[in-house]
Amino acid sequence: MRGSPLFRTLLVLAALLIAALGLARLTAPARSASVTVNPPVQAPVEKSATTFELLLSGAAKSVTLEAGGAPFLQKDSAGPLAGSLEIAGEAPLVTLRIEWADAAPGHRFAKLRLDRPGKDSLEHVFSAPGDIDDIWEP
Repeated sequence: MRGSPLFRTLLVLAALLIAALGLARLTAPARSASVTVNPPVQAPVEKSATTFELLLSGAAKSVTLEAGGAPFLQKDSAGPLAGSLEIAGEAPLVTLRIEWADAAPGHRFAKLRLDRPGKDSLEHVFSAPGDIDDIWEP
């Protein structure tokens, strides 16, 4: 072997120290100037009066229909329901909950039709083997 073992050990330690310092600088979190970010200003959500028609496959104990505004509530209904809702925004989230009057087994459905002023009518069929608790994103 050539050279002094003590000198080689010191050279290896120096090389490891230089490598560790370089890696520490590379992996250190970046320093950033303190920047205050203002949240974007959101435009007020426009609500539009929308008429609806809800056809049920059976008698319902309670019906709740909501689309971002005040919910439509109906107790003890057997026929088609009609009314108006306040719908918020272009892509509302429509929630329908129906509790059926009889607990007989079978598949149930409800057909919802929304008529927004100045827009095409939208239709959706909710179905379930029991009570309906569903969301629709038209």
